[in-house]
Amino acid sequence: MGVWGPGNFDSDTVADGLGVLTGRIVDDITAEFEDDSSLEPDEWGGEMVPAWLEILTDIAQTKRVGVTFPSTQVLIDWRDRYLHVWDGYIDELEPDDDHKVARRAVLVHTFERAVALAAEREQA
Repeated sequence: MGVWGPGNFDSDTVADGLGVLTGRIVDDITAEFEDDSSLEPDEWGGEMVPAWLEILTDIAQTKRVGVTFPSTQVLIDWRDRYLHVWDGYIDELEPDDDHKVARRAVLVHTFERAVALAAEREQA
């Protein structure tokens, strides 16, 4: 039957659905990396990639069956590319120095949290 408990996430059907949902998020993030200009801080991808990554990491931390999550190496590559674009472009937007420092810290934390989770998942 594919049901292993009474919870909302305790079935093969929901695990498959969770895989579809998280796979879609991974695909959306991956698509934004097709063109570095879409990662600029004032572009859709520049805003959405870290938000999607945080959502994906939050879901993956639950350790529910079916979650799709990128490998450590993919996340490191994403982090390095994203921050390279961000660092190269942010000054063109003339941000307040405090905001620039605080925002970069949040971005680094978002990627590092995902990298750490991927490494933990790979060791399990």
